[in-house]
Formats: sequence, C-alpha cells, structure tokens
Amino acid sequence: MTNANKLNDSMSTAKNTSNQQTPNVVLIVTDDQGFGDLGVNGNPIIDTPNLDELARQGVNLTNFHVDPTCSPTRAALLTGKHSLHAGVWHTILGRYMLGPEHQTIAEVLKDNGYRTGIFGKWHLGDNYPYRPQDQGFDEVLIHGGGGVGQTPDYWGNTQFDDTYFHNGEPIAFKGYATKVWFDAAKDFISDTHNVSATKKSVQPFFTYIPLNAPHGPYRAPEEYIQTYLSKGLPRALASFYAMITYVDEQVAGLQSFLADKKLLDNTIFIFMTDNGSSFRLTNHELTLNKDYVGLAKSFPTWQPNANLRGYKGEVFEGGHKVPFFLSYPNGKLKEGNVDELLAHYDVMPTLLDMVGIKPPEGLTGQSAKSLLLGETSAKKTFRERSVVITNQRVDKPSVLRPTVVAYQDWRLISGVKDKDNNEHQLYLLSEDPNQQNNIVDKFPDITKRLVAERNAWWSEAKRIGFKDRFIGVGYPQENPVRLNAMDWMEVPEKQPVPWFIGHQPPAPEWDYVHWLTEEANYSALPWYIDVATSGKYKISIYFHDIPAGTPILKDLCVVDVNGTVAEAKVHGRAALCEVTLDLYKGEQKLTAWFTDDAESLSKEKAAFYVYIEKLK
Repeated sequence: MTNANKLNDSMSTAKNTSNQQTPNVVLIVTDDQGFGDLGVNGNPIIDTPNLDELARQGVNLTNFHVDPTCSPTRAALLTGKHSLHAGVWHTILGRYMLGPEHQTIAEVLKDNGYRTGIFGKWHLGDNYPYRPQDQGFDEVLIHGGGGVGQTPDYWGNTQFDDTYFHNGEPIAFKGYATKVWFDAAKDFISDTHNVSATKKSVQPFFTYIPLNAPHGPYRAPEEYIQTYLSKGLPRALASFYAMITYVDEQVAGLQSFLADKKLLDNTIFIFMTDNGSSFRLTNHELTLNKDYVGLAKSFPTWQPNANLRGYKGEVFEGGHKVPFFLSYPNGKLKEGNVDELLAHYDVMPTLLDMVGIKPPEGLTGQSAKSLLLGETSAKKTFRERSVVITNQRVDKPSVLRPTVVAYQDWRLISGVKDKDNNEHQLYLLSEDPNQQNNIVDKFPDITKRLVAERNAWWSEAKRIGFKDRFIGVGYPQENPVRLNAMDWMEVPEKQPVPWFIGHQPPAPEWDYVHWLTEEANYSALPWYIDVATSGKYKISIYFHDIPAGTPILKDLCVVDVNGTVAEAKVHGRAALCEVTLDLYKGEQKLTAWFTDDAESLSKEKAAFYVYIEKLK
C-alpha cells in the first residue's frame, strides 16, 4: 500500500481493549461463486486446495443458504435480518441501499471495542448515509457499486491498476483487485496489532473482505487463465476459475500471515459466498456444446454447478445454497460437517454469541454456536425451523415474485410456474436432489404448512414496509455528493439501467454488457435526494464522470428539482456545466440532462453523473 494510503488509527473509538481472549473475526465473502465452484464440493477441474483444506479441517456448513443475488445477501449477513426486512431487495434502482435504522454487525462490534475494516465490495449504498463508514466501519477501502467498473465505481477501473475509495477518497493502486483487498486487510490487521502491542492492551479486529471476484467480467492475471486454458477450458470459464484460484491463494496467504503474528488460533476465520454461480453451464451443454465436449471426456466426473438446479438469480437450490467454512482453533468447535439448515442472517447472532456480545433485538436469525460446539440438543431446534428466500429484483416487492421456503429436506417454490403451470412446486431433496419432479399434489399437508410460512413472512415484510431511499445532499459527512446513473429511480420497464460502464483491459475477452457508446438508449431520470438544510447549492452536470473529460456537445445543461427548472450554457467542448440553485430542506427529486432546444428544453441527452455541493 502506498504512503498516501496509510491506514487510520481508530483506537480512540474503542471502549474496551483489555480482554486478550476476545477473538478476532475475519469474514471473507466471494461474489457469484457457487456451491460447485470448489474442489471439495466435487469439482475435478478447479484448483482450490487451500479452501478445500479449510473445509476439511474446520467446520463445513453443508446446508447453508443466502439470497440469490448479492446486495440482499449482504444486507442479511450484516444485519441478522431477512433481506426484505432490512429493506434491500435489488442491486440497482436505489433498492440496494441499507438504511441507517438497521444496526450492522460492524456497529455492534465497534461499540464493544473492536476495530472494524472493510476491503472490497460493499454494494449497500455509495453515498451518505449508506456507506460503510456510516455503518460502523473504521477503515474502508472499496470499489463503487456492485463490481469493479460499474457506474458508481471510479471511471476507467478494470480490476488492474485501478483507483479505489479509501475512506471516501480516491487512491490509485497497482496490481490486481483481489490482491489489493487482501494486502489492505493485512495492513489493517498489522496496524491494529502493532498499536495494541505498543499500548500493551489488545484490541480485537473485525476484518470484512467481501471480494468482487469472481463477479463478471471474468478477469484475472493471465498466467492463472493460461493454466486453465491448458486444461482445455474455453476462455470465459478459464477466466472464471482463474479468479477463484487466485482467491484461494490469497486466503492461504492471509492465514499464514495471521499464523506468523500468532493471531490465527484466536481468530474466527470464515469463508463463504454470496449467491449461486454466475457461470451457467449444464450437463446437457457438456455433451452438445463443441467447446465442452472434449472437456467432458477429460473430466468424466464433472458435474457443473454440483448438479444443482438453478444459478444466480434463481430460487432453486443452485441459486442460494453456498459453501460456508469456519475455523476457530481456540473455540473448541466440533470439526467436520454441520448439516442443519442455516442461513446468512444467522451469521451475525452466531458471531456475537461466540464473542460474548448480546445481539440487538428484532433479528431474524438465531445463533448456531451450540451447533458449532456439537451440542446434540441444538439439532432438534434447528430441525424444526424454516428459511424463506426470495428473488425480488423489481421496483416494488410482491408476494408473487419467486420465493422458496426451505424446511428440513423440503423445498416449496412459489412464483415460478412449472411445465404444468402449477402455482407451487414442491421437492424433497433427499429423494430428488436435482429438483426435477414436482410432488406438490402428493403432499397437500406439507404444501399447506409451507405456504402458510411464506404468507406469514410476507405479512411481516409488509408490516415493516418497503422504504424509498434518498441520497443525502448537503450533509457534512459528504459534501459534495456524486450522483451516478445506476441510482436513477422510476426507470420505465423497457429502459435498461446503466449499471456497467464497459471499460476493458487489453486482453482477450467476451463483450460484457455495457452502456459506454450506447448512451442514446437511456433517457434522463430522477435521483431521489434528501437535502440537509435549505441554502444555495452548486450543481455540476457531466455526461461522463470527471476523470473521462468527455465533451458534452450540446448547447445547454438543464436541471429539474421538484419542478423548479434551471439551465446554463455549455461552453465549447466543455465536459462540465454548472447551475447554482436554492434548494430547500427535505426529500425531493432531481433530474439533469443536456439539450440544443432552448425553447422546450427537451431531454435530448442524459447526464450520467451529477455533483452537488452545498455552498458556504
């Protein structure tokens, strides 16, 4: 890490640093890596020896479930609440922002003496009051949005030699993104450990490493990709597996680092993933797709996706069943497999129980500490629980969206019609692990019970409500504020959302979805903002973000705030146009665009980025 990126000393925030037995916590979450994307889960191609060993020597939760997409999983993981109850049900449209009314595990641990750091992907809000530094993290090094190179990220990022946000400020880094996150995490741990040694009192740390890998676009150092190309893999799959193998090496490096500092035994070390695999490949394609026929012959035991039905974004098992490995040598845990039904919202109460902190009220999850200790009495309690998982991904949640109720080996699927157009699908995994035979008509009693579970969950979600999120403007915590087009609201059904810009490194790659060069497909739409105080604000309007310097090539810029419209001249080939307005305190809508039409001010060209600064 560069000298410009020295980690901050947050010791002043600690309330209790005297208990040397308090365990540290390291929580690693990969992005879009499915259950079958590991050697230990039966994949004969992928190289993950270190994660495989972690699964074998630690605790392996074999029946662990998350949401089918990333932001909902992260909200549930950090709050101990069902994602819909935490107000997060999408990855765009402002529906991924975690409201400050929810207490995160970072906030609880920080209040109890921990130093907290995040390194990698947040994806629960890029502006105040939704940022990680607003939600309990002392040290923050992240990319913007849901993946490196997405619209909220720093312009031009490709996962190599990028600029990331360190405590809100852009800092340039050398190297591959995954290594940047792990190196920063080590610096954070070293800094915490060294300060503790100097003060002769130990401050425990919570190190959260939510990686962007292996989320698309699939990019890794070329030597790792070449290893898989030599096995006969097509480049896209070779790149996907290369990202995971690189993570595997970094996990081992972090464990060795902790061991060298004599911290490993007293650290709760967790590896998990955030949803099912994003690489969609079926057994059918192995025998029919020319790119995979040879590979299937070379690896005859290979079952893509561990032969689970469903992928990222689906409520079948492959969309939400994920790996979860835990190691804690000082914890006297029962090593081996834990087969009881567990979920992402159990992680917070479990960790707090393990470190001796009382959890907040109102959590959905429950502590699994007794299971991890091997207490037989706990098995009965967990055997009678159910877990509800949904894939909303719409502007307003609906009970009709895809949902699964998991209970023991039963899975009730709703909101997804089968070939016979049934309202519900019922599967018994012990007899049908690939979820091929809908037995809903054969078991009316279990169907009735699980439908009632779904309805009770939905009633509670409606009682809590589904809040719109407004980006803070004019608050001292963030001024100026950058708005980006991924956070547009009120997007028409047929208009795409500009979520991935499309920057590409100089390497062979399939053409990942992008909006760069396709801006004409997007109409200017409103941002929802919450103005802190009435006063004069400077609104800087850009076509592309500041580092791009892209000329606007229109005569006028226009901004509309709750019906108050202002315009300004665009000078020559300028990339910036500024308007100064009096804004009033409270929630409002802001839309910005460019035009040559001085009379009607028609929305000819959308502004993809806007900066708002409260003037003194």
